[in-house]
Amino acid sequence: MEDIKIIEYKKMDLSKSMLVVAFPTVGLVSSIAGRYIIDSLELEYIGEISSRFFIPATVILKGVPRPPVRIYAGKKTCGENGACDQIVVVISEFMPPLGLIKPLSNAIMNWSERKGCSVIVTLEGLHTSDTKKPGVYGVSTTPRTKRMLEQLNIESIQEGMITGDSGVFLYEGARLQKDVICLLADAHASYPDSRAAGMLLEILDKLLPGIKIDPEPLYREADEIEKRIRKFLEQSKPTAPSITHLPSGMYG
Repeated sequence: MEDIKIIEYKKMDLSKSMLVVAFPTVGLVSSIAGRYIIDSLELEYIGEISSRFFIPATVILKGVPRPPVRIYAGKKTCGENGACDQIVVVISEFMPPLGLIKPLSNAIMNWSERKGCSVIVTLEGLHTSDTKKPGVYGVSTTPRTKRMLEQLNIESIQEGMITGDSGVFLYEGARLQKDVICLLADAHASYPDSRAAGMLLEILDKLLPGIKIDPEPLYREADEIEKRIRKFLEQSKPTAPSITHLPSGMYG
């Protein structure tokens, strides 16, 4: 844990907010969805997570160098009934080293508790061969989060295995009785799947009624986004220079 530091550049009231964790997964659905949330809701860059074990790289966003693991947040949106919604996103374009996944997940969970976040949501892609009937599924850790899935008619996975950061968040959440939800969408493993990311965004939109997350632009641009990323992947080679040029608008 001493090798992982969470640095806040701006102190914000994140009490009762939803924390979305977006690390790469099947079809890059988590990365696409996380980036789309940040851009469409114009979330503010408020901090980073650093470790000497992270990849020595910078992510250039809108001409500004940023660290590999970043934290974004929006202001609270309150309705007439007094209820408030707020979303926080922890996002990265790379998967942490295997030995760092558990301590990193624990560090994020501990930080979210100190900040008073009400629920952690992780996003995952599921390998699928059925392209005609893709679905969204869920796993929850507490009676409260189970009811949240039931109210949205999301099928809960009864048997299976979830690895990576989502797996750690789920079993630690269950052990400590912390509210954690993992949303999983059927996705293509061979290329970035914007449509699967859009299905996850539809669920998040319902979980946060005070914040409008409209996935329609992502659906409309899905073909073009996937073409650009495919072209980028095809052009990338192991001998490529140390700077990687991401296609403009690759996340929509």
